[in-house]
Amino acid sequence: MFRSWRIGTLLGFPIEVAFSFLLLLGVVLLWMGGLVGLFVVGLAFSSVLLHELGHAVVARRLGVRIAGIELNFFGGAAKMIDLPRSANHEIAIAAAGPAVSLVLAGLGFGLAALVGPGPGMVAGVSAAGLLGLIGWINTIIALFNLIPALPMDGGRILRAALTRRFDYVRATDLAVTVSRVAAAGFVVYGLAFGQLQLVVLAPLLWIMGTREKILARVMAHRFGYDGDGYNEAAAAPEVEVLPRGWQAARGPGWGGPATRAGGGGAGRRRVVVQTPFGPMIVELDGAGTRP
Repeated sequence: MFRSWRIGTLLGFPIEVAFSFLLLLGVVLLWMGGLVGLFVVGLAFSSVLLHELGHAVVARRLGVRIAGIELNFFGGAAKMIDLPRSANHEIAIAAAGPAVSLVLAGLGFGLAALVGPGPGMVAGVSAAGLLGLIGWINTIIALFNLIPALPMDGGRILRAALTRRFDYVRATDLAVTVSRVAAAGFVVYGLAFGQLQLVVLAPLLWIMGTREKILARVMAHRFGYDGDGYNEAAAAPEVEVLPRGWQAARGPGWGGPATRAGGGGAGRRRVVVQTPFGPMIVELDGAGTRP
């Protein structure tokens, strides 16, 4: 995986830019060139950021913790720590980004129509042309993200709908199957009509779909499933057995004396039981019982 860099914080969300996103912006700049290219890159960056902020703000309102926003090759991602509490919540979070993009597109086209044609501002681009460009960029972002293929928003909406009948892992597998059918279609269409960007996109969709399947299984291990919604915190605790010296590796918040007062010889272990209410530390003796 390529690294990413934190560039700041917006509305309380850390913002990171991945190398792949910078590469994408660089390709656009080289393709269009000049000041027009700089305008397009700046508008694309701002539009994608607002799109992802839509996801993050709605997720936070619905009680889903967000680690931050990462801008990457596919546009970006609001990195959720928790899973949504219901299928409706996941649909709302996934739809928020395209909704923001469509609103921006409507504003761009509407204001362009009101301003009308005029003299060039910079590099021959008029105010109406610039506003129209905002409209087109956000329209493309919205339509691209509504493709029913993971990890795009359309794929997440599809998966959320499937969880009404299937568990989270099965719903993810079905959504990934749709993604791979779409990837195959991109290859066929791209080769037939010379759209090489679709041919490049196809294997990326395939790889990201595989990643979503793995993540679904990790999250299913961490969260439970109930018939009314899905993915609420599992009641069963997770147990982690830590060797001696664990407090040095764990860092702040996991400290404590290495041995109990008055002894605590070889064979003692501290067990961290991860409960829904936080970590609980229990010390066991060599026989595996509490002293």
